[in-house]
Amino acid sequence: MKKWNNPDDKKAACTAVLKKIMSDKSFGAKCLESDDFARKAFQTIGEIEVPEDAKVVFLPEGDVDKAKRDGTGSLVLEIPPATNGHSNGHTMEYVRCTYVFW
Repeated sequence: MKKWNNPDDKKAACTAVLKKIMSDKSFGAKCLESDDFARKAFQTIGEIEVPEDAKVVFLPEGDVDKAKRDGTGSLVLEIPPATNGHSNGHTMEYVRCTYVFW
């Protein structure tokens, strides 16, 4: 089983899953619909151990291009730590997918 923290293993897993999606659009639709299905795809097709606290998320085809073109693509955010209503002023650091106009 490949290791998630090994960049070569993760790349091989990504390649395997993406090839499966390219040959089976319904499989891709299931990955898009369910993060749990996507996680299992990495474990079975990618043959990699996915840590319990890691998320595998797919975006729709062309999403990044839409974001670059007119800002209508998806946005991925990390949940910030609880601050009891007080912000340290660095909230944008939790925006994980950034695009050229940011």
